[in-house]
Amino acid sequence: MRILFRVCRIFALLALPFAVSSCRGKVGVIGSGIPTTAANSEMEELTRFYGDTRALYNSRKFAELEALADELRSNKAKFPNGEWKISHFYETLACADDEPDSMWKLHETIYQDWEAKFPKSITAQVSHARFMTEYAWQARGAAYADKVTEEGWRLFRERLATAHTLLDQSKPLAPCPVWWEVRLKVALGQSEEAAAYEALFQEAKKSEPQYFKYDLSRAYYLLPRWHGEPGDWEAAAEKDIERADGLGYETYARVVNAQSGFYDNVFRQSKASWRKAKKGFDQMRERYPDSKELLNKYCRMASFAGDREVARKLFAEIGADPVASAWRRKDDEFRRAKTWAMSDP
Repeated sequence: MRILFRVCRIFALLALPFAVSSCRGKVGVIGSGIPTTAANSEMEELTRFYGDTRALYNSRKFAELEALADELRSNKAKFPNGEWKISHFYETLACADDEPDSMWKLHETIYQDWEAKFPKSITAQVSHARFMTEYAWQARGAAYADKVTEEGWRLFRERLATAHTLLDQSKPLAPCPVWWEVRLKVALGQSEEAAAYEALFQEAKKSEPQYFKYDLSRAYYLLPRWHGEPGDWEAAAEKDIERADGLGYETYARVVNAQSGFYDNVFRQSKASWRKAKKGFDQMRERYPDSKELLNKYCRMASFAGDREVARKLFAEIGADPVASAWRRKDDEFRRAKTWAMSDP
């Protein structure tokens, strides 16, 4: 099963030259919400970033990719909503889930070529390890465990083992926050025990305490469908609010928002705290005041929590132009929530 915070794919990028013409790439999102109506600065910046970075990869301009990744890591550059650009850098290189296996294999040769040209590059090796991890999940598919074929399991294990080896051999190189992000996903796939996973998480957070993707990964690992019990991910997220040099309540709010995809209403069906999540969203709005995506996510969470006063204020700020993909479309969630918020209690 794929990690949920990689879900929204909305447009194709430049085709790869050198016989990679059908590979569209996988386009990520700012968090999990990109507007599907009018363009805004968030969408425009992300689109440029993805297009420019993918174009370098398409043309095998490995030296330029190396320079860009080094800059993003050193500056800890972020998008207007606080998402780390180095995380999206690696996402731009990915292969679309529905590409034929021949295309995945061709991508593997590109990573091998990159490594051959830059054998001491953390960027090349993390890119390759990330690719092999995705390739493993592509072989497994999204079915429940008892529905995965024997061949799917074999390839899943084999490719995860390759990714694990790539990570082990690249760990002594220059640090990269995405190294730990990939390592945590490998640990999930290899069903590493909770104590070992927690040790990895703590080491990751020690290396970069404000990289909240680690917290999203751990929350997913702690879902009952994987390796946790009811209440585990909520308790872990709450405990980390006080982490030294961390993001405080912001990280908690990001975790709750990400986990909300597994519930009809995360506040009614889990032990998530709206009071704490609200503090986190308030912090994010102070830190990233221009983000329409965060505004919409905050409004959605307030609606789930039944906080009509907060939701009403946020809906008034959103107006008639929501960030559509921040809301569930299948049941017209935005319209229903707005009707509720604007009605008399």
